[in-house]
Amino acid sequence: MSCADIPDWFLRRRLPVINLRSQVWQEARRELLPSGYAPAVCLSRLQAAGRVRRLAQGLYLVLDPVREAPPVAVASGIFGHAGHYVTTDAAFVTHGLIDQPLPMITVVLKATRHRPVELGRTVIRGAALAPDKFAGADFYETTVDGFRVLLATREQAVVDALAEPRWMTHNTLLPEVLAPFNEEELERTARGALARSAAAAQRLGYLLEEAGTFTPPSLSALRPTSVVDLRPHQRHGTFSTRWRVYG
Repeated sequence: MSCADIPDWFLRRRLPVINLRSQVWQEARRELLPSGYAPAVCLSRLQAAGRVRRLAQGLYLVLDPVREAPPVAVASGIFGHAGHYVTTDAAFVTHGLIDQPLPMITVVLKATRHRPVELGRTVIRGAALAPDKFAGADFYETTVDGFRVLLATREQAVVDALAEPRWMTHNTLLPEVLAPFNEEELERTARGALARSAAAAQRLGYLLEEAGTFTPPSLSALRPTSVVDLRPHQRHGTFSTRWRVYG
């Protein structure tokens, strides 16, 4: 076994990213690299051979000659060494709720930020969430084209988009995202929003009011005192006196 075997070692395990800070890399290094073989030399040679592409310091995309790894899987793979989940636009696309290009993929991290990583025309952004909020987040492990992804449930992705509007690119599509939710799903979304922030719950109430749809019981008791924007700095729509939200 040698340095040249590393890309296939990762692809057999359906891992699209080599992270030199991860335990997986340490395992691959012990198994494949001879003692004294500097990782930097190995990765430089793999890059020259077209088997990996550098994404950032210590991060390399494994290049499959047959097919590219889905961007959502790359995003999850970049943070595979840490607690994380993919949310908002990329989660909605994966759930089949919207069909839009992904100029930004937001990955939620526990209390730590990460520099954005460019992947072609997509920017992968790590967004920090307080540990207690992260512990209450609803996400699960799935696969996309065989690659492991930690993905927000669609209710959690809505909560993230409502609590942090800048985490979502296509936030004008939230009414479309919410349209297929049944009453039980809306109630779970409302509880998640209330647990996150009053502003998130207000925005959800506004969207449901605009749609003329079911208002979950847990949301009905909310009596907001502060005014919030549906989207950042966009006070050009209608104002809801019930939810105190500018649309």
